[in-house]
Parts: sequence; structure tokens; C-alpha cells
Amino acid sequence: MSLCFPLINTGGSSPSGSYNHVVGILYGLLAAVLYASVILMNKFIKNLSGFETTLVQLMVSSLVLIPYILMIDPMNFSGVNSHSIIYILILGIFHTGIAYFLYFTAIKELEGQIIAVLSYIDPISAVIIAAVVLGESMIFIQIIGGILILGSTFLSERLETKR
Repeated sequence: MSLCFPLINTGGSSPSGSYNHVVGILYGLLAAVLYASVILMNKFIKNLSGFETTLVQLMVSSLVLIPYILMIDPMNFSGVNSHSIIYILILGIFHTGIAYFLYFTAIKELEGQIIAVLSYIDPISAVIIAAVVLGESMIFIQIIGGILILGSTFLSERLETKR
């Protein structure tokens, strides 16, 4: 059995019924490292348009994620039909491709400080949208976490402005 299988748990809790906080923390740290690598990669990619930067980023992301996906669950295309392909194309082109294109085009025009603030707002807005649009539950600790993240970002901006 692979090391990755115990880490995957779609129910949000371990088989014993309690939450597996260590796995969540490890996933969070891994996500932070991968997100930082995207930002650092943007610093080294010069003289490319937003479209070209988007293509490079998506190709690198695919190369990083494909081995993980293949370790977790072998690909099975038996359930793929024309509707699935249309939904995948919509998701890939609009919700990923265009969003990345806008992000990487704007990142070249914005100051690092503004980009940092937007990077903090991004996951919080995702949680809020998931709660409002998808009806996912938001517990008190998530609300407190969002307030702490936004509050510290606001304070950091205010202190930086005063300097």
C-alpha cells in the first residue's frame, strides 16, 4: 500500500472518526510550497506575454500533478462522454485558463505588496463562495481564521503605509 493512500480521505476525518490534523497541516504546507514556487517561477520567466506565461505555468503544474494523480488512482475513462468533455473544456478554458491568463497578465503590472494582499484574499473568497454558492458549511473556526488572515493583512498594509 502506498504512503499516499492513507493521506487521502474524502470524508474529512480519519477512519477512527476524528479529524486528521497532521495530514491537513502537511497538505497546507505542501500547497504553500507549490504556490510559492508559482510566484518564484513568475519572477524568473521574463519577456513572455501573459498568455505564454499561463501556458508555461499550466504545463509545469500538469507535470507536477500527473505523478501524484497516477499514484492515487489509476485513470479510468470509461465514464467519459460528450457532456463530460464539454464540462472539462469549460472548466479548463474558462475557470483555469482565462483566470490564470488574467492573473499572470495583471501580476506584471502590479506591485509585489498588492499581489501579496490579493494572494491572501483568494483562498478566503473561495471559502466564502463555496459556502454561499455551493451551500458548504462554514464553522466558527473558519470564520475566525478568515478574520485573522484579513485582519493581519490589513494591519500589515496600514503599518507599511505609515512607514
